[in-house]
Amino acid sequence: MSILSWNCRGLRDSRAVLMLTKMVRDEAPLLVFLVETKADISFMKKVQAKLEYTQGITVLSDGRSGGLSLMWKKGSNVEVHKYSNSHVDVIISDHETNLRWQATGFYGHLDAQQRHISWKLLEHLNTQLSLPWIVFGDFNEITHLDEKCGGAKRSADQMQAFRNALDACDLLDLGFSGLSFTWCNGRFGEQRTLVKLDKMVANSNWKSLFLGERVQYKSMAASDHCSLILHSSHTPKNGRKKPRFHFETMWLCDAECKEVVELAWSMPHTPSDVPTTQDRIKSCQTTPIVEHECFRAR
Repeated sequence: MSILSWNCRGLRDSRAVLMLTKMVRDEAPLLVFLVETKADISFMKKVQAKLEYTQGITVLSDGRSGGLSLMWKKGSNVEVHKYSNSHVDVIISDHETNLRWQATGFYGHLDAQQRHISWKLLEHLNTQLSLPWIVFGDFNEITHLDEKCGGAKRSADQMQAFRNALDACDLLDLGFSGLSFTWCNGRFGEQRTLVKLDKMVANSNWKSLFLGERVQYKSMAASDHCSLILHSSHTPKNGRKKPRFHFETMWLCDAECKEVVELAWSMPHTPSDVPTTQDRIKSCQTTPIVEHECFRAR
């Protein structure tokens, strides 16, 4: 499972659409969240069609600024919960595992004096559902001074207010790899400023539900913000990884072992589609005889 989040700073630039299209095709995310689309409904419909992510919610931009879009492919089990010009909140259902979890694309207020409104919204969303929850987007704020390099010193009260909101919602930073900051002012030398404004955070229930979550920051030439791509996988219901299949030497003592192997190596095939060794080994694992106690994966 993967999620893509990007403050694209406008999709009217053809480079932005091209870069987004390539990333979506490469990563095949479950959800695509865009901030600052600066686009109307008709344009976003064209973008969705190009990406083949035809389902979702588009929040209109305010003139030449703002605009949010959360999209997914047709057939995905995604239900819209709530949305505003600052967030899009959805519920994802996995019918195979009978799991439900909450995902929120978030955009923090641009005005530092109004950012407390964003934190109140975050805390309000936390009270709405009791589900595993992940939040991603441009928060327009940092939690500590080491998330900023250059520029004016950040207000300690601002950072503390953000930390308080995350703590109140049991939201933990999922970390990152790649670039250290997600936004750059485009200047050089002493005037250059780098800030980690974009994040992916999740509550402890979500973290216990998924394995190996990995967030990567990727530079995008069409915007002054990096894109964020999350990769993770479901944890099995018993909280343990599914055991790998290994051949056990003791199976050689069982008369049925030879039959299992012979069946796997005599798999019917066409001249143009010869099974690989890996295919044959996998067949050993899935052969009905393997359901015998002696042959189960350990």
